[in-house]
Amino acid sequence: MKEVKSLTSYETFDATKLKLVLEKIASRASECEHDPEGPKVEFQWLNECGALAAVLPGGEMDFNKSHTGQLLKLLKDIGKANLSVGRIFEGHINALYLIHLFAEQEQREKWYTEVRDFGYLFGVWNTQTNDGILFTENERFLKIEGSKTFCSGATLVDRALITGNISLLHRTGWQMAIIDMKQIDRSKIDRESWKTLGMKASGSYKVDFSGYEIYEEELLSIPGFYLRQPYFSGGAIRFAAVQLGGAEAIATHTLAYLKNLDRTSDPIQQLRISNMMAQLVSGRMWLDRAATHYDTWANSAAEDEALIAFANMTRVSIEDICLKIMEESNRCVGARGLMHPYPLERIFRDLSFYLRQPAPDATRLKVAEFFINNNSAFNE
Repeated sequence: MKEVKSLTSYETFDATKLKLVLEKIASRASECEHDPEGPKVEFQWLNECGALAAVLPGGEMDFNKSHTGQLLKLLKDIGKANLSVGRIFEGHINALYLIHLFAEQEQREKWYTEVRDFGYLFGVWNTQTNDGILFTENERFLKIEGSKTFCSGATLVDRALITGNISLLHRTGWQMAIIDMKQIDRSKIDRESWKTLGMKASGSYKVDFSGYEIYEEELLSIPGFYLRQPYFSGGAIRFAAVQLGGAEAIATHTLAYLKNLDRTSDPIQQLRISNMMAQLVSGRMWLDRAATHYDTWANSAAEDEALIAFANMTRVSIEDICLKIMEESNRCVGARGLMHPYPLERIFRDLSFYLRQPAPDATRLKVAEFFINNNSAFNE
């Protein structure tokens, strides 16, 4: 991948400011869940410390460099502070990565500048039902018909990367486009569509894009590239990092709860704490190795299958780790610890829901298939 040079100067990522921002995000998480505007102020804070632009050319986690480990830690830390904020931030990173991979230089300049200079928040919305997206041809432009569901940060995102079917003489297939959400009337965002167990603050509403007029320069790459491997499946390590952050929050709050009640001398509780911390460290090791493999293999076509397999293993392993940490915590704190105002009540709901990612069983079968066909895989 050709390196994209820095386009302009901007405030660089500040780790010290980030730490303070994460503390503020965590302290406001319960309030945020019931805020009609969602985590709006949280993303203002993340922008102020340079996090929104950190992956752009010249940034602390520049996609042109081997910084996947730092990026996964950032995602984990934000997820630990607030899983809903982590989910929206992960969508922002995904959108910028697809722009990095597939955009034309002029498009990059425009969209990168919007992040750097104006703090624009991006998102990726691919999920749809039977009224999904269709790009239709008009005399001077294309028009969109249809909706997307699970649009995380729907009321906050400035630029939404959506996908849909296109059938033109020179374009046929599953097309990416980047939409100016300022042109979408608020009435097109269905707030009643997001009545859920957890992740309420993510505001993952259904959005109707029907009637939106889209021009050629808003189309990203050619049809089919959204699903291009190894990037499509390999990206699972990013949402897994956010999920592990939620599990880390559970472990941290569980230990604090037990200390507050002076129950850490109980040997049974000590066993549970040991089990939780072993799982947490295991999750961090999965992320560390996944980052190393991603940086080594992502641009080597010969390693595509191995990269996808390891990303899939990381995803399902961290799901198991999160569930085990939740189970141990549940036994540690009992009913009272899972009641409001203790934060575990909300984090349990958020993580339980966020772990429900598409096709977990099929993902495990793909891992098995890889090892069946590659006997010497990952020999080091």
